[in-house]
Amino acid sequence: MKWNKGLGLNIQQLWEDHNRVITSAGFFVLLAIWLNPLIQQASYKNQCIHFATKEFLARASIETKSLTELELARTEAYRFCNHI
Repeated sequence: MKWNKGLGLNIQQLWEDHNRVITSAGFFVLLAIWLNPLIQQASYKNQCIHFATKEFLARASIETKSLTELELARTEAYRFCNHI
């Protein structure tokens, strides 16, 4: 007696009953694998901006009166991290 017959497993019947669920799950898994590098890159860029903002705040000198020190530091950090 084979184990799949003993357990009552029938792949053909399983596929016929649940093909939409299985196909959708496969699609979402492949989509997540495809999007993962994009999400990871955005995370790295946010970390870079955060750390660069701290660095620019440490040596901030207000060049313009229209921006606060924090806004100026964030602007410089964004420019710095986009050109890495």
